[in-house]
Amino acid sequence: MSRRTLATLYGAGLSPVAPGTVGSLVAAVLAWGILMLPFGWWLLGIGTLVYTLLGIRSTDRYMQAHGTAHDPKEVVVDELAGQWLTYLLAPLLGVYMLHDNVFMLLEDPALLQRHIVLGFILFRTFDIIKPWPIILADRHVEGGFGVMLDDLLAGVFAAFVLCYLDISMQGASSEPISN
Repeated sequence: MSRRTLATLYGAGLSPVAPGTVGSLVAAVLAWGILMLPFGWWLLGIGTLVYTLLGIRSTDRYMQAHGTAHDPKEVVVDELAGQWLTYLLAPLLGVYMLHDNVFMLLEDPALLQRHIVLGFILFRTFDIIKPWPIILADRHVEGGFGVMLDDLLAGVFAAFVLCYLDISMQGASSEPISN
């Protein structure tokens, strides 16, 4: 089996230096491009779901073919899915927390760029530090699902912090959305 598969993001994870960070950089650049497209928000959502499901299968196959039992460092499709989840969830959490100003970042390239950069930094931080319960998923859930799960959890943690930062930096109103 080739090492240039979806599991390694077609070779991005084969970087000799910081393959997880390289995979996250690829995810950030792709997310930026997708979110600049019409209906980019929806495309990123669909892409996150598709890459998560295909990533589980691809990672399982890769681990079986290469005889690895735990998260191989070259497998970075999990970084893409987790980081895209960060970008996707942060604005939705902002709406849920009764702020109506958070989707502006999708209309303003400067705000979107800040969202992408901060999301990258936050996701990498949570993915590397692995606070509880991320560490439990990393240590106790096996196979492709386990590889993907800890990064998806890191994406959720990063999304909460990113949501707070997006709202704080925009000076969003604390008034509830009126129905």
